[in-house]
Amino acid sequence: MRLVLDPRTKLLILLLISSIVIASPDMHTELVCVGVIVLTLVGMGAYKQALRSISMYAGMLGVLYICGLFPDNVISAFVLMIAVCFRKLAPPLFFASGMIATTKVGELVSAMQRLHIPKPIVITFAVTLRFFPAAKEEYASIKDAMRLRGIGVSAVNVLTRPLTVLESVLIPMMMRCATIAEELSAATVTRGIESNGRRTSINELKMRAFDWCIAAIFLALTVFVFMGGVPLLLR
Repeated sequence: MRLVLDPRTKLLILLLISSIVIASPDMHTELVCVGVIVLTLVGMGAYKQALRSISMYAGMLGVLYICGLFPDNVISAFVLMIAVCFRKLAPPLFFASGMIATTKVGELVSAMQRLHIPKPIVITFAVTLRFFPAAKEEYASIKDAMRLRGIGVSAVNVLTRPLTVLESVLIPMMMRCATIAEELSAATVTRGIESNGRRTSINELKMRAFDWCIAAIFLALTVFVFMGGVPLLLR
């Protein structure tokens, strides 16, 4: 059974996860938080995102472990700093990817409007969410065109002909991204998102019992982290 959460609940969870990651006092507490996030993604039906989250987080822990084996120097310190930054940013990104995969753009926009979020933020959010899928399709088309010309995006071509590959991918992609942004902005304005009147939505938003339960779990997790996390239990 897939857990269908209200978009407002997902936005609250995302905000709480960001606070949890910043306040997490140690690695054990952070692992507990990541475990809860992965379980929530599985419950939401975002299986690919959950598997990707576990793999990426395990990879970052592996990088941190390997850095600890080398003597202290500038390179290992720089790699360690980057890995720690990514480790702190990863949990919110994990949940955000699952939220986007399991929620329609219209539902998210409707939820943000009900939360009285400023209109410029809502418009930017709506255009951004529609931009990346379109850009992904354009990139796939560019790759197919390059393959027909014998310049496929592969490790061999990147190493042997980096400038050619860069020119064949970057310039068409930049031009298409500019066109996509203009088209999406025009489509958003055409749909009346800038209107000051009260908007209606075909998406029915309703906070159900399990929405409150999931929100309570993450609120309790936030309190647990701010109170000291796992070290508090081991005292």
